[in-house]
Amino acid sequence: MRASATYVVALDGISGSGKSSTARQVARELGILHLDTGAMYRSVTWAAIQAGLKPDQADAVTQVAKAQDFGFDAHNHLIVNGHVPGPEIRSAEVSAGVSDYCQIPGVRQALVAAQRYLGTLKSCVVEGRDIGTVVFPQARFKFFMTARPEVRAKRRHGEMLAMGLSADFQEILKNLSERDEKDQGRALSPLIKAADAVEIDTSDLTFDEQVAKIASLVRQALNSDSR
Repeated sequence: MRASATYVVALDGISGSGKSSTARQVARELGILHLDTGAMYRSVTWAAIQAGLKPDQADAVTQVAKAQDFGFDAHNHLIVNGHVPGPEIRSAEVSAGVSDYCQIPGVRQALVAAQRYLGTLKSCVVEGRDIGTVVFPQARFKFFMTARPEVRAKRRHGEMLAMGLSADFQEILKNLSERDEKDQGRALSPLIKAADAVEIDTSDLTFDEQVAKIASLVRQALNSDSR
């Protein structure tokens, strides 16, 4: 594989491990796109809730997912139906419901198809929960991020406060634990570490350290291609 060829960096991990912020910065460091699949699932969940739909209304929620138009704007930001998703997709209501809405087979099929298409446009960092195992199983670079529950809850609490959203630390910690259980126990595309993924425990790493670790491993491999 030549260094100039298109490639995917699959960045999976548990909820609150810092995937989105890390993926965004790694993409900047490498000069490639960032595909935030979490925002895609959250956007569908938000749209379904706004439409008054419950997770057990599988067919209707699937239609909501199929109606979402995903792409990139001129600044390479993910857009949904022509707009960059706002802070509403990070609300406690969406965080509590996203696993239930997005475990619907039709929803996952629609979004996996969209992710695969977007991932073929240019080299990109793609983050989520099943990127290295289901969406891009042949991705050259695979990483799996994890962190202790209390550390993840503290980070999510800070993020929500920074966005001006109400946040309760204990509620967030409970939500994360429940999300882990749902994601790891679901029958369709469960959250598991790909056999060939490099595990990154971010509990005791600074943000810059975890970004540098991932970017360095990718650069080393790409540099070896050009020799």
